[in-house]
Amino acid sequence: MRCNALNLHILLEQTETGRAIAAIAEISDCRVEADSCEAALAALQQLLKDCLAQMEIIPLTLSLEPPVRENSWVKFIGMFEGDAEFAEMAESLRQERGIGGA
Repeated sequence: MRCNALNLHILLEQTETGRAIAAIAEISDCRVEADSCEAALAALQQLLKDCLAQMEIIPLTLSLEPPVRENSWVKFIGMFEGDAEFAEMAESLRQERGIGGA
């Protein structure tokens, strides 16, 4: 699947000497400097076309929903099922705390 359009953000600034610098925010090494803003934009567009001429752009959509986290205690549920020693200890604790037995 080929992408026919690409939306990019151009950073354009004027230097103290009056020259213009144009860069593409999404591509760190795509930057030019020229005598005017118009010349910088034209040069940047040509540089980008040359860079992308040999590449294929493939759109990718990522889900930004937070991951579902499992309660860390869930894996321990039932691990003492059928353990007579644990049952005896648990019953002893219940009696000490006055919270009724199983």
